Amino acid sequence: MTCGRFSVGKGGILLPMDDGAKAITAHVGETLDVEVSWDRDPIYHRRVFATMRDLAKEIGQSPEWLRAQLLVYCGLFNIVGDLDGKHVIAVNSMSRHSMRDEELHHFWDDAKEHVIRRVLPLIPNETVRDRLHTAVTSF
Repeated sequence: MTCGRFSVGKGGILLPMDDGAKAITAHVGETLDVEVSWDRDPIYHRRVFATMRDLAKEIGQSPEWLRAQLLVYCGLFNIVGDLDGKHVIAVNSMSRHSMRDEELHHFWDDAKEHVIRRVLPLIPNETVRDRLHTAVTSF
């Protein structure tokens, strides 16, 4: 499978922007499946997820658990039902298909406050806690 970046031109025409896209357009006449995703700053994305992974490791939880907690703290969830008197929630997806780059930045700006107030105090080692505090607030 080849990936490429395209720009949308006048009339909705897809214009190839890189070598991968040019390779795709070399197959004129073939039907192509296109997967649309939002642009995302890959470095920022990796820093957010690496920081969440490091935090989760230090508090003895999975990165998925911490991600879900932060999404709930930031209000990025939906109540989807009620089960035996308990609310059932679904946290929002952070995939490129669901969350634009701007939304990821807003999420992390909100999440920092919750990390500092709720997550960092769970880390017993002061040196590790200070290192992660710096990591969280540095971007």
